[in-house]
Amino acid sequence: MKVRRLVMASIVACLPIAAAVTPAGAIPPTRDCPPAFVGPLTFAEIIQMFPPPPDLPDPEGVLASFDLNGDGSLCVRPLGEDINVIDNIAHNPAVG
Repeated sequence: MKVRRLVMASIVACLPIAAAVTPAGAIPPTRDCPPAFVGPLTFAEIIQMFPPPPDLPDPEGVLASFDLNGDGSLCVRPLGEDINVIDNIAHNPAVG
């Protein structure tokens, strides 16, 4: 009987820890860009807003090489005549 009480007490003591670890109430991450970047933008939007050099044969292929998560959108930071392109990242609004 004492063993059963000890086991039950252990289980009850662990329940708050298990509840705190589960992500059931967590806000799901969204695809977003860091503050210094514009977007997320589709490849077509990037090409329209920041026209590539005329000698670039496949601008969409170049942009696709930066799209690590495969969602077809990227973040862009204008740097004068050039741009810095990164993939849009998972951002949890609850974290900041």
